Parts: sequence; structure tokens; C-alpha cells
Amino acid sequence: MTAELSDSAVFLLLKYNFMISTQSFQTNTPELHDIQGLIVNGYTHPCSVHMLFNFNKDLSNLPYIRSFFKDLLPYLQSAEDWGALKPKMMLNIGLTARGIAIVKPDLDVPNSNFSSTFKKGPWDPNNAQQSLGDYGDGDPSEWWNKQFANEDLHCVVHAYAMNAMAQNKLVEIITEAASKTNGMVTELKPLDPLKSNAGRLEQYLLSPADYIHFNYRDSIDEPNLNDNPAGKDQQDLNNFLIGYSTAENPIPGPLSGPEAKFARNGCYNAFRILYQDVELFESFLQEQSKLIAPQIKKTEEDTIEWLAAKMCGRWRNGSPLTLSPAQPEESTSKSTDFGYLANDDMKGLKCPFSAHTRVSNPRDEGVDVAGSDIVPRIIRRGMAYGAPVSVDPKADRGLIGLFLCGDLSSQFETLYGWINMNNFSNVFDPAENTPQDPLVANRINPLPGNVDPNFTIPMNYGTNIIIEGPLPQFVVTRGTAYFLLPSISALTEIATGS
Repeated sequence: MTAELSDSAVFLLLKYNFMISTQSFQTNTPELHDIQGLIVNGYTHPCSVHMLFNFNKDLSNLPYIRSFFKDLLPYLQSAEDWGALKPKMMLNIGLTARGIAIVKPDLDVPNSNFSSTFKKGPWDPNNAQQSLGDYGDGDPSEWWNKQFANEDLHCVVHAYAMNAMAQNKLVEIITEAASKTNGMVTELKPLDPLKSNAGRLEQYLLSPADYIHFNYRDSIDEPNLNDNPAGKDQQDLNNFLIGYSTAENPIPGPLSGPEAKFARNGCYNAFRILYQDVELFESFLQEQSKLIAPQIKKTEEDTIEWLAAKMCGRWRNGSPLTLSPAQPEESTSKSTDFGYLANDDMKGLKCPFSAHTRVSNPRDEGVDVAGSDIVPRIIRRGMAYGAPVSVDPKADRGLIGLFLCGDLSSQFETLYGWINMNNFSNVFDPAENTPQDPLVANRINPLPGNVDPNFTIPMNYGTNIIIEGPLPQFVVTRGTAYFLLPSISALTEIATGS
């Protein structure tokens, strides 16, 4: 009697055989001991705090700043397998371009080969903001609740713990390391202290644990991170790790100079704080479902879930509409092995073209932007912050998003540009105005004439369902920073001054 292998099992077997067959050619395999852990591993620690810091720019104070790094090194987690027991507490560290310029003045960051996108930052109106398009309450001038300037942010410490007691201990270690620097390292607190715990970005463990405030299951579909250094697949690790580029795929960078040596085994982190207006989102679903329910012959309660699924591309339990169009199913709740062409959904009758998950990963749908057919990938590490409405209606709540990539412009910013303007695929009629992601896109007020304010749900009978816009702003950017997650050896170099 034989058992039939699932598609995922077959894929894993083929991947294993491929890696074994090509192992002799892999002379540049990832050095896990030197790579920060969160790049390769999705942590599942229930507690985390994401602490922001400013460095004094006076170079005579550099020894104080180095002592801060030196005190944190014992808790720095690599990408090596930690075995059966997770570390009780651990951390990872990121630096902005301005932060690197302070701790490594010899690199001459302003004139270095670091990308202009990284050096200018996500608030630059002529560069990053052309794709990110943060407007209104989410404008860069409003970021961090105006607690500090964008340029003042130099460092982030991502602290993870197995319980609240360990988290408090680790936060105490980090704050004491900063306090010993004679004021040369200052913590920046981005949240309104009246609506949060001490103004810090602290993870709030929702129930179930892998859900966000809009009540969707999150972090389902991530790149496989194949470690084939010669691969061209957008999921290959060499698209995320610096120092593993090939002639055919010359990113990530920098590729030359002392900055390339410093950045090797590092990865970029587009760190984004996204406020989620839960009450606005739920009231929108309720109001629209009253209008839609008679058209689809469902109860208003069922229509709320149907509409939430159409806006996201997955049911709230995680089932992709392409595989489970009629209802959520436990068997598909974490499915990632599907396509829109492969699963006969090129008319959008199962999953609307502008649904969030379809826009952020169009899979085999086909894209055509400036002659490119590449679908970029990013690694997402996200967690909720702030208490839910049921616990504290007045709390600030949303998502702490870590979007990891090898190239901020061609990966992260490209995908965000697609979210704001759905014009990247032939499924969108070029003769029509350009639609937006109904969940996450930034709404310009007033919307320009080339933007479709509506959300269209294709139907296989009668007339398409069109939710007339402009759609509400469900998600507001509270802050964004571009960090490099340097290698452990680079951080040690900073700590020791070597």
C-alpha cells in the first residue's frame, strides 16, 4: 500500500534533490553564524519590543556609542539553528544610513556605493514617496506622532522574549546600555504615551496569535529562501542577502568598496508602522454588506465575511479565494501553493484583481511594467501593537511591519507602488482609470482623475458589484525607516572599534 505525496511534499523532495545535486557547485553558501537571525527565521516568540535610538553625531563621543553595542552583543541572535529550546531572550539590530555614518565614519556614507534610496530615506518626496505615496495623516511630516524628526532615527533594536518577565529584563538591559553612554545614545519613543505603554512599539499578542487587528490570519505566504547562490528565482536568498550577487543578478548591493565588505551578510529592512482603524473597517463592512447581501443572496453576517475576503484575497482564516471561493476551509487556511492562471481565475471571479494579496503577490497572473515580467518578493516579519477595541477602545493599534529585502527600490517600493496604483498587469484595462488596493492603499484627497475610486468585484452573473468610492483610509502610516541589518561581524566591528 502506497501513500500519494502532497504537492508541498513533492516540492520539498524536488527542492532537496536539487540542492544535493548542485551542492558541489555552491561555493558561496550563506554564513549563518554571521547573519542576523530574523533575516532567515520567522521568530515565534510571544513577546517583542522594537526600540528606536538616536546617536550623538560628535565623533569624540564614538567610544560611548560603541559601548552600547558591546553591551548588546551577548544577546545578538544569529541565523544558526538554536536547537530544541528557543532562546529565552534575544535581539537583532538595524542601522539607518545616518546611523552607519556616525558609527562607521570611515565609510563616508554620503559618498558611498550604498543606494540613493537607502541614503535618502523613505520620506524623500522625489524618490521613495513616489511609490509609498503617504498622504494626509500618514504624511512623513506626521510620522512618529511628531515625537522626533525622521532624520533623528539612527538605530532599531528588535528585542524578543519568551515571556513578559524575560521581556522586561531584556528591555532593562537595553535601556541600561543606553543610559551608560552619558547621553550619547538616546531612546526615541514614537507612540503617544497616553495611548500606549511608555510610547514604545511593543507587540500585543492577539488571540489567535497569528492574527492582526482586522481579524485576518497573517504571515502565511513567505519566500522559501532557497540558498542556491546561482539561482535567478525571486525567492532565492541571494536576492535578500548582500554579498551573494551574481553577474546575472547584480543585486543586492553595495557591490564594491569598503561599504560592500561592511554590508556583506546583511539585509535591508523597510520598517513601517501602520495604524489600523478597526472601527472604521468594521463599520464599512457592515454598511456595504447591507447593500450587497440581497445581490448575492446571503445573510448580512455572511456577506460581511464575504466582502472582507474579497478585499483581502483570502478569507479571514487564511483560505485563499482562488482555492476556496465559496467559503473558508481549514484544509486551505495556510495554503500557498496556487496561482491565478493555474487555478483558472484570470477573470477575477474568485479573487478580485485588486484584492490585497493578489496585488502584493500576483504569482503567475503575469506582470508587465516597463518591459519587466518579474514579480518581486519581500520577507515579512509582522506583529500587532496596541490593545484591541474590546480591551481598550482608545488605544493606538496597528501593525509593526518589518519588510526585508535586498533592494529597497526594486522590491519593497515596487510592491508598494503596485498597492497604491494597480497598473502592473494586463488584467487591468489601460483604458480605464487605475484602481487601488482596497485595504492598504493610501488615498490621495482629493483623488486625481487617473485613479479609480471604486472597488470592483467581478461576478459570474449579471453586473459586477461595484463599491463606490472614494474608499476610506483604513490604514495610516505612523512612521517608516530604512535600516540595514548588518552582519554579526560588522556589529562586532562597531562595538570593538576594529
